Amino acid sequence: MPETVAEQIRFRLGVHRLPEPTERRALRVDAGLTLQEIANVIGNVTPQAVGHWERGLRSPREPLRSRYAAALRALKAAN
Repeated sequence: MPETVAEQIRFRLGVHRLPEPTERRALRVDAGLTLQEIANVIGNVTPQAVGHWERGLRSPREPLRSRYAAALRALKAAN
């Protein structure tokens, strides 16, 4: 659940904030997951696209953004 009021508003509006690109990669690597595995969890995205997101070359658009944000939140909670 979002912690700050601003995060609660973003969550309710469907605005899914992503961690910085380096943190995105660290979360995946620390969990022992490959780009392919994250892509499979998100669905309808290539491992190459996830790699671009992790390097900050591109940003996911909805609905992929919300699914990616949810996956990253789950990885962060698991640490």
